[in-house]
Amino acid sequence: MRKNDMKISEFAQITGITRKNLIFYDKIGLLSPVRVDPNNKYRYYTYHQIDTANVITIMREIGMPLKEIKEYLYGRTPEKLIDMLGVQKDMVQSKIKTLTQISDMLDTRIHLTKKGICADGEILLKESEAMPIFLGPELPETSHVLEGWYYLEEFYRFCKENGLIRGLPTGTIVRHTDLIEGTFTHPSRYYYRPVGGSSYPNNAEKPKGLYVIGQEHAEYSKSSHLYERLLDYIKKTGLKICGDAYEEYLLDEISTIDPTQYLLQIAIQVQKAEDESNCDSHHP
Repeated sequence: MRKNDMKISEFAQITGITRKNLIFYDKIGLLSPVRVDPNNKYRYYTYHQIDTANVITIMREIGMPLKEIKEYLYGRTPEKLIDMLGVQKDMVQSKIKTLTQISDMLDTRIHLTKKGICADGEILLKESEAMPIFLGPELPETSHVLEGWYYLEEFYRFCKENGLIRGLPTGTIVRHTDLIEGTFTHPSRYYYRPVGGSSYPNNAEKPKGLYVIGQEHAEYSKSSHLYERLLDYIKKTGLKICGDAYEEYLLDEISTIDPTQYLLQIAIQVQKAEDESNCDSHHP
């Protein structure tokens, strides 16, 4: 063995590429040993091949096909390196964005599930800060809550066009005008509300203000009873509806196998009767 040569097992240990993969890379002409002993057929590599092996490993980790890696290695120049790394960097940044959204989605799911576990069903009157949300397209005025499911595909397509991944719990908005008329079955839009979702784009916000908030175990599309409870509370306490209702499930099919244990939360923006100021609302 020459002074600077390494057996395949040593080269595998240094580069982190398995012996099996090194043999495969040799077979396809991607990374071949500098020599093969004619007597014992041992493959030998040199130290100057370590950088090449590292580049192959990194490019593979970010998803670059072996064919493209091979094409670059066989015609590599400084200029081609800059172009190739620039393209790969853009791809990495895109993956980072996606992974960050996935992380935010997981945080949101954890937050809502913990909140759902601790919910006691009590109706609360609570001041809330403005919350960035991402609104989908307006639903037809005539859409019923059951018909609204047909427009989810459009909402998901809209999210994809704006660089949002799927997986967040989907919220529903009911307009304040419908609430005043006692109509709860006509959703106006779908929305996403990630918890601290800095990685998610937003095009609107849930307004800052006073909200009546309640939770109730309810299957999908069965929100009427909770609305009746909330509206009765608003009436008895002398409050006035001045904003929209925001529906979201704290517990849904992801967290429980029993649909009757889904936990719906509804928040309705209100103001006190003696408060002459308008709600801080920009109704979506």
